[in-house]
Amino acid sequence: MGAGAGINDPNPVGFGLEVAAGNITGMSAINKFGRNPDCDTAASSTAVVVARDVWDGSIAGAVNWVPPTAASLHAIVSTSVEDDPDKGGATPGTGAFTIRVFGLDSAYALQQEDVELNGAAAVNTAKTYTMIHRMYALTWGTGGANVGAITATAASGSTVTAKITALMNQTLMAIYQIPAGKSGYMSSWNGEIHKAGGATVLADLFLMSRELGGGWRVRDTGVVSSSAKPTFERHYFPPKTFGEKSYVKVAANPSADAQDIAGGFDLVLVDG
Repeated sequence: MGAGAGINDPNPVGFGLEVAAGNITGMSAINKFGRNPDCDTAASSTAVVVARDVWDGSIAGAVNWVPPTAASLHAIVSTSVEDDPDKGGATPGTGAFTIRVFGLDSAYALQQEDVELNGAAAVNTAKTYTMIHRMYALTWGTGGANVGAITATAASGSTVTAKITALMNQTLMAIYQIPAGKSGYMSSWNGEIHKAGGATVLADLFLMSRELGGGWRVRDTGVVSSSAKPTFERHYFPPKTFGEKSYVKVAANPSADAQDIAGGFDLVLVDG
């Protein structure tokens, strides 16, 4: 560890740069960001239970993220035949050709792999995952982006673990699981509401965590207003701590349906 670079460094910017550059042994930086473009409201009395996750896998605003029930192969498939380097013949598609998948293995250790797409025909991952926390397009055709929505569906539980919305080239999910043998130290989290005009909409924001095998609990809250204060950001010093294998996410409960909500957080993973 370099001089003056540590969790309690009075110069957090300098410390963050050292972690991001990989100059501090046993530490790594994680930035998670997500967006739910169709976030529906929930009953205020049960907001914590049914608050909508900030991720792009939501359908009609009400589908929260669910992890696989066990380490599982994942079927990777697009809704468009254009996301295929062969496209069934000599002419390649115009969309994404390969994607890179990041997640945790059966021992909850970090792993990744590259998957070549086959358009609307599913291709299984070579590795099994208990969690996929990020996917992005690695190569593509003349269009420069995935034409269809690309999903990763777990064989165990048949749940969509990650999704790349059409034309985005990257998952947008404010959800993460701390790998085994590491602790997560959160320096900040944020949320915002996107709305052009009309009546004011409020949204309760929730930072939530869940230990493996346990239930979700609120770790912090915030509120945004589409007219007065559309953005929210919280910083921690010292950082908020999450143990190994814990899930962490941002969720929201807007006062009206079909709201566009974004959010994310910053973590430092520390060995031990």
